[in-house]
Amino acid sequence: MKTKEFKIKEIIYNHIINNKKEYIVIALIFIIGIFLGVLFVNNIKDNQKQEVTSYINNITERMKAADSIDSMNALSSSIKQNILLALGIWFFGTTVIRNTNSFWNYII
Repeated sequence: MKTKEFKIKEIIYNHIINNKKEYIVIALIFIIGIFLGVLFVNNIKDNQKQEVTSYINNITERMKAADSIDSMNALSSSIKQNILLALGIWFFGTTVIRNTNSFWNYII
């Protein structure tokens, strides 16, 4: 069992080392997104702050009030709401065919 665990960790480590440019770019995009989100939230007007606060409080109150959550109902609802987005991402992802090695060499 330990050798299997070690192999998985080694595979993950090698994948991160081999694709470190991609991980750096994704991490930078994530950090920039968090930074911009904080800036936008800090600079919104008072009535918008109240709307966001009431929205978050409403969600937390509904979750506290619910005795139990029907996980299958939540899953099917989530799938129905996001199927169009998932299909769009899949379609546009399959239409992009190019060699990205030269692209990353110019970026990083």
